[in-house]
Amino acid sequence: VRCTLGGGGIFGIGPATYAAVSVCRQWVLGKEVPTAQTFWHYVKEGYKEATAMSLLYMFAGTVLIVDLLFVTQWYVKGLLFLLLFAYGLSLLFIFPVMANYNVKGMFFKIKTAFWIGLSFLQYSLVTTLLIAVFYGLFWSIFPGILVFLGASLPLFLLAWMGNQVFTRMEALHHNGTKQSKRGKHNEQTHDLKIG
Repeated sequence: VRCTLGGGGIFGIGPATYAAVSVCRQWVLGKEVPTAQTFWHYVKEGYKEATAMSLLYMFAGTVLIVDLLFVTQWYVKGLLFLLLFAYGLSLLFIFPVMANYNVKGMFFKIKTAFWIGLSFLQYSLVTTLLIAVFYGLFWSIFPGILVFLGASLPLFLLAWMGNQVFTRMEALHHNGTKQSKRGKHNEQTHDLKIG
């Protein structure tokens, strides 16, 4: 909250979210880090990119929602819903991608976040459902707690789910590499027998 206010409202949302997800990632990995110091380190580290990213997503989301409200043609609405679905998948994983991978290029990260969200659709849907249940439950029972936990718990869930997805991706890549090496070894052995 302090970071968001200090950053000038909407200009602080991106850096605060990036820093929070990065700190939560450290917790998920089992690392004990000084929370405030680490948080502000990540705010400074990713301020420019996280600000630009959040503004881009806010602009794109606003355009999509306004178009959905005013467009009347069913086929255009269908296309907009597909774009909104792709937007949601990308939004879900963009900050975990930024926190986990040190790659350059905003649009490359957006594309990566989308393909991860689509490739692991079950994780995307479960995460979205859990966040929706969290907000719906506390809003109806004890809305005051959202002031304190309204951002931290969903962001921790995003960091945890992101770690599950990235770990699975690395395992699949490792297994694929091993199988590829094994296949090359078998081909070489076969060639030797023929010779």
